[in-house]
Amino acid sequence: MFKRLFRGVRIVGLFPGLVVSAQDAGMVLRTSVTYRTQRATLELSEEQRKQADELARQAQAANQAQKYGEAIRDYYEGLAIMRSQDWTPAFEFASSLEARLDHHMLEPGQRVTVSLRPLYTSARAGEAKLSASIFLLPGGQSPISQRAVDSAALPFTLSVTMPEVAPGDYTVEVRLAREGASASGPFVKSLPVHVEALSSERDRLRARLKRTTENNSAKATAEYALALYDLADRGEVNPHRYKLSDEFTNANSILEAVEAGRDPFATRRGDVRKAYRSAVDNTLQPYRLFVPQAYDRATPAPLVVALHGMGGDENSLFDGYNNGALKREAERRGFVVVAPKGRDTASMYRGSADQDVIDVIAEVRRDYKIDPRRIYLMGHSMGGYGTWSVAMAHPDLFAALGPISGGGDPAGLAKIRQIPEYVVHGDDDRTVNVNESRRMVEAGKKAGIEIVYVEVPGGSHVSVAAPQFGPMLDFFARQAKQESAASPAGPPASAVAGHYSGQWVGGSSGTFRLSLEGGAGSGWKCEVTFTLSGEQVKTTMRQCNVDQSKIDAAYDFDAQGFTLRSHINGQWNSKGVDGTYRTTTTDGAAEVDQGTWSAARD
Repeated sequence: MFKRLFRGVRIVGLFPGLVVSAQDAGMVLRTSVTYRTQRATLELSEEQRKQADELARQAQAANQAQKYGEAIRDYYEGLAIMRSQDWTPAFEFASSLEARLDHHMLEPGQRVTVSLRPLYTSARAGEAKLSASIFLLPGGQSPISQRAVDSAALPFTLSVTMPEVAPGDYTVEVRLAREGASASGPFVKSLPVHVEALSSERDRLRARLKRTTENNSAKATAEYALALYDLADRGEVNPHRYKLSDEFTNANSILEAVEAGRDPFATRRGDVRKAYRSAVDNTLQPYRLFVPQAYDRATPAPLVVALHGMGGDENSLFDGYNNGALKREAERRGFVVVAPKGRDTASMYRGSADQDVIDVIAEVRRDYKIDPRRIYLMGHSMGGYGTWSVAMAHPDLFAALGPISGGGDPAGLAKIRQIPEYVVHGDDDRTVNVNESRRMVEAGKKAGIEIVYVEVPGGSHVSVAAPQFGPMLDFFARQAKQESAASPAGPPASAVAGHYSGQWVGGSSGTFRLSLEGGAGSGWKCEVTFTLSGEQVKTTMRQCNVDQSKIDAAYDFDAQGFTLRSHINGQWNSKGVDGTYRTTTTDGAAEVDQGTWSAARD
């Protein structure tokens, strides 16, 4: 049955090697951004520019051929040339080695394994005679351990015992040195760790969560404290950026309110950290929320969705950019602001990261009274690219856009010609060239889009952002989605709720039932049940938007042990509703048009 339904869908999750390749591709992307910035910033000789450009060309070709290790090596050699560093066998070999720990959340006396894994093959590695010394800083004047690195026996591993030190943030430093030379540059690998006895607190919180039967955003937020601990322990987030003992205390406080039957966020204003469980992969995903003091549950509030840049996370736009300027401007204007985490730091808000944005919006709309006509999308750098791409993927959702120092696909602007834009870029941006915004603005104006373009003379990649938050939110405050002209011809919203039966014809065919029930505020509870060859397919709804003219629902369902995403769009007619149906893999790598569907009220 599922082979017919999902013909042509490549299930990436079934092949772990492809996941590793995706991670390596993300590293190539991040390195290429650093490379371009260095190329535009450093004072180079003509010969350096020539060599750097040729190595960039080779790296791009290797990346396109999915030879990610070769691409990294070419970029690293080019960076060495631009920084006037000799690309010796030792430099090449040391640059290739990525340092890792099996744990980053440590307790005094705990043993930890340090490893060095090659990112690419170094043909001259045998000529490099290196030794590795392990230090714990601050305070480590002598190495904890040291050993020669055998280039023929990689990955290199070394087990060390943490000294008895006071609780706090430390750095495990791996120093690689040649005979007669000191360690510097690529010869030093720094790994952040936190040393504190927290395992008992962690275990108590985990046991308490198991006893909590509620399944809501409060529990997900409390549970994220454990997920954050695990992420920090694996080194996927920097443990220095969080105080995990405080995270556990806050989680227990949330659970106390839940156990007492209270909503711990009902009266919270200002800066709030929350999380939800993603239907994409069942992971807990964080988001940062700002609720202005003027927010009133009786009055629909405008919502700004803020997308961070490459290498950032949900905290970047709240804590950085002139020390939280976005929150101050949101308070002035009375805007709710939410910042999702863009999943992988180099996701470009594609695939599952795109779905994270939509899911976070649905979470906020469920828990707060949001005006659906005043939802705005903005972002910086990668978030600027994401602002355009997410809007193009969901053209009916946003009332205005604010891409900063970004770019996009001009061909997709026709999909969002009805959405006004406030575009910002600096003409001295050495990370994302100003021409990326210029071509989007030019194409947008030709498409008839209302655009305010602010090009800052001498503005850098980052400096232009914070000063424009205020003017951008002022622009947003003047924008609201117009009611669809087709709305009056459709059924009144109160008449939409109910049960529908239908069928679809396309990539496969089958029957289904659709249940629509009005939820809190302007929300809806929806359920879709498919039947194929007499077999029912379990679905999990991610979002369901219904108005007087259309339905837009997204859901997941299980198929032979993996999860697929589906999206249905439909227009109301005199008998019921009809529309289109598409299916994608959870990472968005493949998409299949499943055809058309129609349903009539039971």
